[in-house]
Amino acid sequence: MELETTEKDGRLLVDMGQNHALANLLRKAVWENDDEAGYDKGHPLGDESVLIIESDEPEQALEDAVETAKEWMEDIKSDL
Repeated sequence: MELETTEKDGRLLVDMGQNHALANLLRKAVWENDDEAGYDKGHPLGDESVLIIESDEPEQALEDAVETAKEWMEDIKSDL
């Protein structure tokens, strides 16, 4: 999955396209790792979603969040 990223005002903005569920999952994973994140889904009729990460190292925070989300999925898989 190729994601477009932009840095603005010390934040990393990740264009998630229309994947609101993934943006929300990663937002929660960033929080779990003690960094700050939110996402903007734009206009209610639109199909955009932008994950916003605020951290001293936002790219690392995103990588850590992906690993955390993977662990959550593995936990769910093992419970099945």
